[in-house]
Amino acid sequence: MEKSRLEIKVGLFVLVGLALLAVLLIQFSKGTSLFHSTYELRLHVSNVGGLKPRASVLLAGVPVGSVSDIQLAPDGKSVTVLLRIYKNYQIYHDSRFVIEQSGFIGDQYVSIIPTANQPPLLQNNADVVCQEPFNCRKWRARHPASFCALTKRPRNWTPPSVMCAASC
Repeated sequence: MEKSRLEIKVGLFVLVGLALLAVLLIQFSKGTSLFHSTYELRLHVSNVGGLKPRASVLLAGVPVGSVSDIQLAPDGKSVTVLLRIYKNYQIYHDSRFVIEQSGFIGDQYVSIIPTANQPPLLQNNADVVCQEPFNCRKWRARHPASFCALTKRPRNWTPPSVMCAASC
């Protein structure tokens, strides 16, 4: 009798521990939480440039939601990005949406840039046009002379490591 009672206590302890672990994983994982009510926005863009589901959505640099899904349009010419925005954040219809990158080779995220904050507010399932991310290859193709000027170095240029070695 004593042994089966101990087994029940251990089983309950393990069950409660696993439940707490699941709650913590959900709370601290990237993306939306079970404890935040959200609404959805649909961004339309021609190229997502590496944006992935569960990427962050930032309003003036503050995390306000995440990317829930990315869908290619049936014609294959555009993409719809579904955002989950926390209900306690209001976004005005004149805000600019841009796909940006954190760092030089970092993760992509959606940046919401407030402008004049003119009403109305965006509601659930609102459609928004998004600016596509900066594409270095397109820029280089359009401005070949500028790119070549950036990549050339002066003839008398000496790498810093050689200068340090020479001055020692």
